[in-house]
Amino acid sequence: MELLKQRIGNTVLFKTGKLQEQIGVGRLYLKMEGLNPTGHMHDRIAYYLAKEAVQLGFKTIVVASLGQLGESLAFISGRFGLNCKVVMPAGSIDRKKTWYHAPNTEIIERGSTYREAYNCSRDMAKANNWYDANHAYSNCCITDSVYAEIAEEIATKLGGDLQNVFCFLSNGALITGLHLGFRTLWRRGVIQRIPRIFVACANEDNPLLSAFTSGQKRLPEQKVFNRYKGVSKNTIEYNVIDPQNVLNAIYDSGGSIISVSTAEISQMTATVRLSEHLKVFFRGAASLAACASAADKNLVSSEDTTVVILEEGRNDLRIRQLDEGEFDNLEELAVHVDQYLGKYGDDRQSVLEALKVAFLNGFVLGAFISGKLRGLAVVIRMPVKTVLPEYHLVYIGADIASGSRGIGTRLMEEVRKITEGNFSLHVDVENKKAIRLYEKMGLKKCYFRMIAVK
Repeated sequence: MELLKQRIGNTVLFKTGKLQEQIGVGRLYLKMEGLNPTGHMHDRIAYYLAKEAVQLGFKTIVVASLGQLGESLAFISGRFGLNCKVVMPAGSIDRKKTWYHAPNTEIIERGSTYREAYNCSRDMAKANNWYDANHAYSNCCITDSVYAEIAEEIATKLGGDLQNVFCFLSNGALITGLHLGFRTLWRRGVIQRIPRIFVACANEDNPLLSAFTSGQKRLPEQKVFNRYKGVSKNTIEYNVIDPQNVLNAIYDSGGSIISVSTAEISQMTATVRLSEHLKVFFRGAASLAACASAADKNLVSSEDTTVVILEEGRNDLRIRQLDEGEFDNLEELAVHVDQYLGKYGDDRQSVLEALKVAFLNGFVLGAFISGKLRGLAVVIRMPVKTVLPEYHLVYIGADIASGSRGIGTRLMEEVRKITEGNFSLHVDVENKKAIRLYEKMGLKKCYFRMIAVK
């Protein structure tokens, strides 16, 4: 479980280039939550929901979901040995989704809307003594504390130099979690003021949006459902868990709720792909569209540092195994190794030898963004399997000029997959950044490498 936990969270904070100029903010960072194991921010909360279910003695976990939380729970609950029931509205199942067929997972169709599926799942939890993983007051403390970690991760990277955070409304859990995180950091003296929290809303008739635009501080006692049409025109619906605290977080931080249209969201999706070669989905694109709108309305300054939470954001990255025949000579690849490893690299003769052996007995992986090589992993197969791991990762590196895009993490995941986790590597004791990455991927320090001096 420790390896799974290490792989979740601490996602990349990517500094944009062209996009910040196009939107009109001084420094724009994207929190790439799509780099979690299943590609969703929901992995963060799913881990702790599954952990609590096990600790309380449940054998089965149930949730209503239109996809993402269900996928995260299906993946993570299987690692905890739990059965997972995902309740979805009738007709919303895409049979091509591989996670639907996980051995521990059952998809249950109930009702015609998310609200009906949500109510059915809660009834099933009570009737069958299943752990109720639906976002509700029973697990708000878990949700808020877990999403508060995102605020701490951002502050760790940027310190107090942060004025604005943008995110999507969804069910409101991320907003209250971020607010708790930043308020806690402020109380501890880590930051001097909490950043303004701006919330993107994709439907104009939302009660929270109406309350904020009219200056209303208190919401009537009623359930708030966040409904909007996605790019595919399907109606998406979220039960906003604690709408009053969402409104409180926005007012307390000095932020705002910003309405964005489907057209703006679609345009932003295309803009991000062209300018930064990143793949963003509806909620992340909506948050970026809200950021652009706020800049147009002078709600944020061109000097501000701004973070946008991309719930599924990830780079448009392709990793594949390279063939020696693709290159005129190994010198061409050796140049890339030198570039990616910098001061932690080897002399040219050593690099060429490693590449030659890897192509003969091992493999070389290339990471490509928009068709351009941006990262490499060179792995050789050892002549032993027991006394040492069967594979040795000689070199792994990424193009620093491409920004922190999680290239190294993705390469490491592919190496682990191909070698079935049976590999070792050497790392310079001063390379703290690389050590943190390797530990996150489940590697541990075993011994010092001692080299005889000639």
